[in-house]
Amino acid sequence: MNLPTNREKVLQEEFYPSERSQVAATVTIAATYVYFLIFAQFGFLKALESLGTDSTLLRPVLAVMGVAGIGGGVFMARWFHENHGRGQVMSGFVVAAAAAGLTWAARTPAVFFLCAALTGAGTGMVTVGLCGLLRREIGGGRLGRCIGIGTGLAYAFCNLPPVFSGAAHTQAMLGIVAACTGMIAVQMFEQRGPRQLAGGYDYSPRGKTVWTLIFLALVGLDSAAFYIIQHSPELKLATWAGGPQLFLNAGVHLAAGLMAGLLLDRRWIAGAVGGAAVLLIAACALLEQGAGRYSLAAGLYAAAVSIYSAALVFYPARSGRPGLAALVYAVAGWTGSALGIGLAQELHRVPFRLLAASGVLIAAMFIIRHLGQHRPDIPIQKNGGGL
Repeated sequence: MNLPTNREKVLQEEFYPSERSQVAATVTIAATYVYFLIFAQFGFLKALESLGTDSTLLRPVLAVMGVAGIGGGVFMARWFHENHGRGQVMSGFVVAAAAAGLTWAARTPAVFFLCAALTGAGTGMVTVGLCGLLRREIGGGRLGRCIGIGTGLAYAFCNLPPVFSGAAHTQAMLGIVAACTGMIAVQMFEQRGPRQLAGGYDYSPRGKTVWTLIFLALVGLDSAAFYIIQHSPELKLATWAGGPQLFLNAGVHLAAGLMAGLLLDRRWIAGAVGGAAVLLIAACALLEQGAGRYSLAAGLYAAAVSIYSAALVFYPARSGRPGLAALVYAVAGWTGSALGIGLAQELHRVPFRLLAASGVLIAAMFIIRHLGQHRPDIPIQKNGGGL
């Protein structure tokens, strides 16, 4: 009789989630990403432009949002309790919805600072709390699939022309709708699965550092590239404007999200994230090659972002530890985004030195991970955990 290999044991499911659980988890993930993408990153900043203060408020407002996001995540990690997780995540959605609603009526800098704080806090609470719920809701065997579908759907929706090009009030309303959708979906969670904590090198102290730095490099480069694209009329017109191009970007986002889900469920996270890094760096390099490469660059960029964004949820959610989610999102998410935007504000192209630095850092981290996985003192993963 052939005994199962270690890899086959890792891929065994802890339990079989119901269709309701899978749908509820996918919808909640999609709602969270839609809120963050279309409101926190677009609608809120569009509304801020109504003050007519150019960019003088941009940095302090984004700083407030980032600090509040980190604080909201840390608070949720410390407050989180499995028996009350659904209500706690719902409270984060309430804060997020309030931020979008208040932004609709904001007219003064003070109110915008309050909106930024609420947006960051609500987003931080939801993202960290959701990572604490997902594994018990859908287990490890379907975790990647639900995250990939939810991520792909969210990015595709946000790239539809009426949504992406909508006015500030339209995008604020979509933020409210997304938050309310998340409130409803998370209440459908059943939490029937056993508590699972992933082990192995990837969840050791060194492994956490490796993955956090990889995601930091990706988020920073992504944020810098997208900021430059959106603030360069030539690049924006060629890559993120017009119905056909936006529909193409939406389709690529969806396809890449679905592919990411399949790869993550096979535990090929290193291949998925490494591939996303190559695609992202290639896309940024192509932006320097002229108009003939812009459409290809947009497609590669969209694929890279959907893949690594799905992994950014999968890695901490797989661990079953909200504290890890708070760490990853504080360093890689909020800080990485701030660093990327800060570097890009005075630029019109993605500099080669940024591409080189990001590539070297990511490659070095993967080498360290590879060497670390073969150390004899790293314990074998338990409870079906690990990547």
